[in-house]
Amino acid sequence: MKQIAQIIAIASLLFFVVSCSNSEQAEQVESKPEVILSVKATIVESGDRTIVRTYTGSIEGEKQAVLYARLAEAVGTIHKGEGSRVNKDDIIMELNRDGATANYHRIKSLYENSKKNAAKMKNLYDQGAVSESAYDAAQTDFDVNAASYDAVRRMVEIQSPVAGTVTSIDVTSGQFVAVGQKLATVASTDKLRIKIGVNTSDINRFEVGTEVTITGDGDGVEAIGTIATIAGSADPATRTFQVEILFGNENGMFRPGMFVRVLHVHERFESILTVAHKSIILQDGSPTVFTVTNGKAVRCSLTLGGDLGSEAIVLSGLKAGDTLVTLGQDYLDDGTFVNVTSLNGSTK
Repeated sequence: MKQIAQIIAIASLLFFVVSCSNSEQAEQVESKPEVILSVKATIVESGDRTIVRTYTGSIEGEKQAVLYARLAEAVGTIHKGEGSRVNKDDIIMELNRDGATANYHRIKSLYENSKKNAAKMKNLYDQGAVSESAYDAAQTDFDVNAASYDAVRRMVEIQSPVAGTVTSIDVTSGQFVAVGQKLATVASTDKLRIKIGVNTSDINRFEVGTEVTITGDGDGVEAIGTIATIAGSADPATRTFQVEILFGNENGMFRPGMFVRVLHVHERFESILTVAHKSIILQDGSPTVFTVTNGKAVRCSLTLGGDLGSEAIVLSGLKAGDTLVTLGQDYLDDGTFVNVTSLNGSTK
C-alpha cells in the first residue's frame, strides 16, 4: 500500500509540473507582440506655395535694327565684327564704291561741282553781279546733288542706326549681294527684350507690369523682367499670344541672340496643406495616406485640390501636426504597429 501511495504522489507531481509548463507556454503565446514595421515620416505643416510655369525665348535688343543691302554690289571692307560695340551712325561695312550700280563717283563729282558753283554764285550775287534767280538755280542744283550724294553714300556705307552691339554679320568681304539681302544686325544691349508665346488657357494669367524671372544657362545668370505688352489676339500660325518682356542688362550678362527661360508665377496659395505625390497611394480608387498615432498606422482618405508639380494641395483628410508616413506606406494597413525611424529627415 505504501508503494502505491508513493506512485500516486509522483504522478500527481508530474501532472502539476506539466500543467504549469503548458500554462506558461500558453501565456507566452498570448503575450507575443504584433509585427512592427519601420517607416519614415514627416510632420504635416501648412505653408505658402506658388505655381510657376516656364517659357522659352531668345533675347533681342529693345532697339534692334536689321540692315539690308539697297544696292546689288560686292561687299568691300567690313569695319565692325560680331560683338563689336558701335555708336549711332558708325560705319559697319562698305559696299564697292567703284561698281557700276553704285554710280558713286559720278554722283559725288556732281555734288562737289554743284557745291563749288553754288558758293561762287552766292559770292557774285552778294556783289550784285548775278540775278537772284540765277543764284537760286545754282543753290537748287546744289541741294538736289547733295541729296543724291547723301543717298548713294548711305547705300555704300552701311551705318548703324542705333548705338549698341553688332549681333550678327551675315556676309563676307568680296561677296556679291542682292538688293534686299540681309547684311547685319545691331541691337542695343543696356535694355533687352524677350518675346514668348503663351497658349489660350494661360494668357488670362498674364498682366502688363507683372514681374518675371529670366534665367540663362550659366550659374547665377538671372534677371528680373517686366511684362511690357500682351497681344490682343493669337498668332494664326502658332495659335499662341505674343507676350513681350523688357529687362535691364546693366551688368552685361545677357546678349541678344541668347536662349533663355522665363519663369512666370501663375498662382499663389497661402497657408495651405500639401502632400508629396510619392506619399500617396491608391486604395479602393481613392488617394490615401497613412499617419501615425500612438504607434499605429491610421488610414486617411484625401480630397485633393490643385497640382503643384511634386506636391498636391490637400483639401481634406489631413491636418497640420499630423505625422505623415513618407516611406513604407505601401506595406501598411489601418492599425498596423509602426516604428518611426526618421522624422522630418532626422534619425531618431
